[in-house]
Amino acid sequence: MKNLYKIDKLSVFGVFLISIFMTVIEMIVSDPNVASMPQMGKWLKLLIYVVGALISFGIGYWLYTLLLRNNDNYKNKLIINMAIGLTIVALLITVIYLIAGKTDIWVNGIAGFIGFGTLAGLNWKFLDVPQSDKIKISVLTGIWFVLSLF
Repeated sequence: MKNLYKIDKLSVFGVFLISIFMTVIEMIVSDPNVASMPQMGKWLKLLIYVVGALISFGIGYWLYTLLLRNNDNYKNKLIINMAIGLTIVALLITVIYLIAGKTDIWVNGIAGFIGFGTLAGLNWKFLDVPQSDKIKISVLTGIWFVLSLF
C-alpha cells in the first residue's frame, strides 16, 4: 500500500478519474429511467451524473483539506484514500443492484459501511497527521456516510 502513495501526480489524477468513472457507472446502472430515455436525455443525464460526482468528490476533498489545513504532506494520500473508499462504495452498490435489481437504505448502508469504513481506516493508518486531526476526519467520514444513506 505504501508504494501506491509514492506515485506521481498524473497517476493520482488517474486514480481520481477511476473513482469518478465508477461513481458515474453506479448512478447510471441504478437509475431505471435511463433505458427509456431518448438519446439526448441520456447524454444530459450522463452530464448531470459526471458533474454531480465531481462536485461531491470536490466538496469532500475540500472539507478534508479544511480540517487538515495545518499540514501539507497528505494531499496525494487523501485523494487516493478517497478514491479507494468511494470506488468500493460504487462497485458494491452496482453489483448489488445488478443482482437484486433495486437499491434501498440497506444496500446503501452496507456498501457505505464497507466503503466509508475503508476510507476511515486508510486515513487513520496512512495519513501523517496528528491524532486530533485523524479524529476530525474520521468524524467527517462518519457524517458523510450518514448523508450518503439518503
